Amino acid sequence: VKNLAPYTLTTYEEALRDYYYPVIGNMKLSKITAVNIQNVVNVMVRNGAAPGTVHRAFYVVSGILQKAYKWGLIQENVAKRCELPKAVQKEIRFWTAEQAQEFLKALTLTYHHSVKGKERILGSSGKTYTVDDYTRSYTIRRVWREFFNLELHTGMRRGELCGLRWCDVDFEKKTVSVRQVISRLGNGEGLTVKEPKTKSSVRTIAVSKDVIESLKSWRREQMQTCMQMGNYWEGQRGEMFDQNFVFTRPDLTGRPLHPDSVSHKFHEIIQAYNEEYHGNIPDINFHGTRHTSATLLISEGLDVVEVSHRLGHSKTSTTEDIYAHQLEKVDEHAAEVLDSILNKSL
Repeated sequence: VKNLAPYTLTTYEEALRDYYYPVIGNMKLSKITAVNIQNVVNVMVRNGAAPGTVHRAFYVVSGILQKAYKWGLIQENVAKRCELPKAVQKEIRFWTAEQAQEFLKALTLTYHHSVKGKERILGSSGKTYTVDDYTRSYTIRRVWREFFNLELHTGMRRGELCGLRWCDVDFEKKTVSVRQVISRLGNGEGLTVKEPKTKSSVRTIAVSKDVIESLKSWRREQMQTCMQMGNYWEGQRGEMFDQNFVFTRPDLTGRPLHPDSVSHKFHEIIQAYNEEYHGNIPDINFHGTRHTSATLLISEGLDVVEVSHRLGHSKTSTTEDIYAHQLEKVDEHAAEVLDSILNKSL
């Protein structure tokens, strides 16, 4: 439990409370049978629960029973006798290189938002006046441009980017290092800073000169904001400035971005661009940008071991499983290349 993120722990508690407590909550561990657990699984399936939900709830209970078995409290983990519905493999959605480029262009454009007029009250006089309908023009804030640009160039996880500090950026070596992550607290609102979940998630990723130069410029801008905001700046100052988060909230207080705000802004930008500029950027989820970064590397023939390292996967097999389809295309291309080489003299 101590290694679980607060939000993950809350989802586990909810799974137990909603599905298993009503059936086995008052039973002794030694009295719980495979039939009891199987009945819960069957009811969840009949009620239309998604296979992923059924699996997650089941694995929480199975994990508890396995720990009890390890401690000698029960003779066996009866959950191992149960049958689960077949897990549905989610389709991995990602962008093509052209779509990713189009999204980066979308970050630089000016947008227009229609605001409906309404009556307002003038100070303490109580008098009202009417504001007519008007159109507000705006551009994407610098923090979002930098955030999404770095994401597509690194494939980092959302929480890893939110937890990135300036001391994790090496401007000389042109690298960014993942040393901590930001995740939601159990209530989904507050934030906590913690170590990455696995050893392989702690890694250093090379980035291009253009990305580094852009981050340098963004750091200078953030330093100016720090000075201008005075006591309203809640981050670090002076010699401790590099302990600040690279990506801070638009309210200019120096606080880190909330992971949920990232996903919300991501979809907002895509929808605004597609509507105003008649674009055709697929509205994938934010994690799809990570898939995009990896897929583009694999399609260019980059070694799967290196891609696995950049993504922070603990096993190369994980990368191979997720991107099996793309790897098949690369293998087909390799066959064509070899055929072309070997048949040159024929």
